[in-house]
Amino acid sequence: MPDPRLPASRPQPPDPGGSGGWPNEPHSEATDALWQYLRRIESGLDQIDARIDRLYIALGGGTVLLAAIGLGSAFIIRGG
Repeated sequence: MPDPRLPASRPQPPDPGGSGGWPNEPHSEATDALWQYLRRIESGLDQIDARIDRLYIALGGGTVLLAAIGLGSAFIIRGG
């Protein structure tokens, strides 16, 4: 049975018990190490994605702030 926490499109490591994994493929420590390495890469990519999202929010906020300053200064100059 697939893990409900993981999306269905994500590849699953082979089942060591043979009850749903790939048949006739040996389960070894190298396979476990590879899957662990792939999970670590995916975790790192998720962290990078989260930082990029925060960067976009910061850039958007900065842009709105600069627009507000420009609009405010235009009213000050025009009124003075």
